[in-house]
Amino acid sequence: MPQLTAETSKNISAGITYKVKPNLSVSADFYNVKVDDRVLFTGEIGFDGDDGSTNPVESVLIANSITSLKFFVNAVSTSTSGVDLVVNYTNIDLGKGLLNATLAANFNETTIEGAIDTPAIFAANGYEIFNRKEQARITSARPKSKVLLGLDYDLNKWDFIVNNTYFGEVTWQHGSNPAFDQTFAGKVLTDLIVGYEFNEKVSGNISVNNLFNVYPDELDAKGDVVTDLGGRFKYAWEVNQFGFNGTIINASLAFKF
Repeated sequence: MPQLTAETSKNISAGITYKVKPNLSVSADFYNVKVDDRVLFTGEIGFDGDDGSTNPVESVLIANSITSLKFFVNAVSTSTSGVDLVVNYTNIDLGKGLLNATLAANFNETTIEGAIDTPAIFAANGYEIFNRKEQARITSARPKSKVLLGLDYDLNKWDFIVNNTYFGEVTWQHGSNPAFDQTFAGKVLTDLIVGYEFNEKVSGNISVNNLFNVYPDELDAKGDVVTDLGGRFKYAWEVNQFGFNGTIINASLAFKF
């Protein structure tokens, strides 16, 4: 088994900011990050299904009384390109208070560059160490777009904050069969924070995360027990879109001494 080596990376970025007027600014940042020899966790490597022979990998499994193994390896090189866009509009007179508004967005794309670096013993025995599912963890399991519209209204001792965040769609890929792939639709989550300053030393707030109780799309295993581990998962557990805890309410008090 080859020893792990350090990842190397190259990145380039460029940005521009323009102040349209004193309380209105726009910025754009572009970036590209190339990572060579990324250290990743392989997929499960087990028996090849041929009962008539035992290959060297299976011999190791048998000798150690295990059914499969996974390990870290310098597996692939990747390239990630993206853009961050931000618009800030502050100190807007609204009624008896001031409104601050922020629109922020990120768009990104990650691709695998070149061939998968499979250790010789596994390549010689027909093993695929980094299958479709593992590749999807890099390329499609995280949103390629995220957009935030934030509003902050300051009214005397009150402060009202509303954040609407759009999480783009994500795609889970089955290890070997594209028919089991599933794309989870993009969703908007709304967070609300209401704060009040009782005096110079005491303030409090109530926050409601995911105000409208939005959940990700449910997992559709299409009859494949490996996908949902025999029905134990209602929501996808191998993608990172947003949480599935629904609405969460918190309250707090702050004291200054």
